Amino acid sequence: MKKALPWWGEFSFTPSETKCWRIKNRLIAIKRGSREWTIWNNQTATEMDLAIAVNKPKSRESFEDIEFSRYLLGDTTDTLIIEPSLADRAVVVRPNRPLVVMPQEKINLYVSTPIWVTVLIPERDVPMADIPFWRPSDSWFGPSTMSGDLCYSKYTDAKLDIERLEKRSHRASTMVTIKNDQDKPLTIERLNIPVPALKLYVNQDGEFWTDQVSILQRFEHNKSISHVRHSPPENIQLMELVSESRELSKKASFLSSIASLVD
Repeated sequence: MKKALPWWGEFSFTPSETKCWRIKNRLIAIKRGSREWTIWNNQTATEMDLAIAVNKPKSRESFEDIEFSRYLLGDTTDTLIIEPSLADRAVVVRPNRPLVVMPQEKINLYVSTPIWVTVLIPERDVPMADIPFWRPSDSWFGPSTMSGDLCYSKYTDAKLDIERLEKRSHRASTMVTIKNDQDKPLTIERLNIPVPALKLYVNQDGEFWTDQVSILQRFEHNKSISHVRHSPPENIQLMELVSESRELSKKASFLSSIASLVD
């Protein structure tokens, strides 16, 4: 079977040329003008398990009913850079059933989170566009409505076996290690994955992976605290770095102690 070409990287555009990134009816189309780029974004409610295809508009295909944006410049370049990126907010993973980690046990969970399409002009740092293939619903994560963060929400089975993890061309996989260092069981109903602080990689099979996340849950100062760190994937030697993390946390405690990462 012929291996599919990557949908990301550097793409050349001739004047007035349009290129399309598709997952069936999900469409992102980019057209080069003399002094502007036009980007159409046709979103769909249903997430499909198909490969991302890059091609030209179909015969007689019209974008007139599709939402679009225009990006103006003095002159357009011959090339654009299409970069996969992780979500611009943390993603709250909700297992379909609560998970219970027994005292002094360590487990590995595998979850996936959506990928954004970041469109860059060569030699410019600010992206022209930043579009999710599928935008998750909004969620609030925190101890109260006054304290916490706006996140994205995703339901998942949170696989224990990496072979059972569903891999999709528009998603990235993350290994989460959880150590329960408490003297009581740890029940997990929601898990906050700090994807804006993670780097994105691709392996030799074209699958996207993020930094792995390690969570040590222990009881300190009369409350349960999550000590968190992230590091490159275990098989980093077989992977290529695709994009840097979006941001380092502005919270000094982000990678050391978080009271509400596990809920």
